[in-house]
Amino acid sequence: MTEAVTSSKPPAPGTAPPPPSRDPHLARFTGQVDLNIGNDPPDSFWSLEEEFRRLLHSGFLAGFINRELRRLMDTPSYMGDWRPNQAMIHRGRGYALALWQFEEPRRYIHSTPFYGMYAPVGTESLYYDIYKLPQGYRNEVFDPAIRLEPAGSGITAPGGILLLQSDQYVYDFRIARPLTVLKFTTAAFHTMEWLFNKDSLHAWQANDSELISTQLRVAAYVLGRLAHQSSLEPLELLATHPHHAARWAAIQNLGRLNRTAAQEKLHKALDDPHPHVRNAAAKTLRQLKLKIPE
Repeated sequence: MTEAVTSSKPPAPGTAPPPPSRDPHLARFTGQVDLNIGNDPPDSFWSLEEEFRRLLHSGFLAGFINRELRRLMDTPSYMGDWRPNQAMIHRGRGYALALWQFEEPRRYIHSTPFYGMYAPVGTESLYYDIYKLPQGYRNEVFDPAIRLEPAGSGITAPGGILLLQSDQYVYDFRIARPLTVLKFTTAAFHTMEWLFNKDSLHAWQANDSELISTQLRVAAYVLGRLAHQSSLEPLELLATHPHHAARWAAIQNLGRLNRTAAQEKLHKALDDPHPHVRNAAAKTLRQLKLKIPE
């Protein structure tokens, strides 16, 4: 039985809306996930397929949307965890559960930087083409010579579940009309999301797989433009970040604050574990006409 959307008296000005009631089906699911996920990745994630199937068929989703709709109507200041095409249902340690709407086909084929389970909801099936990632593919090092290998196609009907084996395959979803799916996904295990040309299947470009990586690079750029000496230590710290693009953004903008510190980081970057950072550092040092150690 779904919950009816009913009107209620808005909360008094200055008071927060009451939190939504905890759905017992969702509570069971997140409890099981918290106990199992991360113990033996990715097998621990795949072992939760039946729990996800039980949640999918429990009817909890209508209740979630009903409660969100009521809060949105009752409290104009309430925004929830919504994006233009996504409603976040639950964020946990190393996983997320969300309702996602595919609105139109993508221009490129996108790699998936996380493992996932996709379940179409409603009456439409999810159609997709599958491509295999070739040998020599290294996610963190973009290479335009990399080309996908066609590996068939598939259909997931409403009530079914598509398992995204993203360490081996890339999926291109064929969208004829808007389609909603329930997404159960892990945290990103790849640093980059690659885009492939649909005609040639060659790699076109790579973007950060997580928003925080982009935010770090933007922050480094802004600090470089502000050029305030208080930003010297934060940029030096960012130059040691695990993500290669964040490291390089910090080194680039460090030069606007302290030339000596930037040159020191450039020389250290010649031994960076990422080839793009090493090459960029060497090119920058040559442009500055500084000696590169042999």
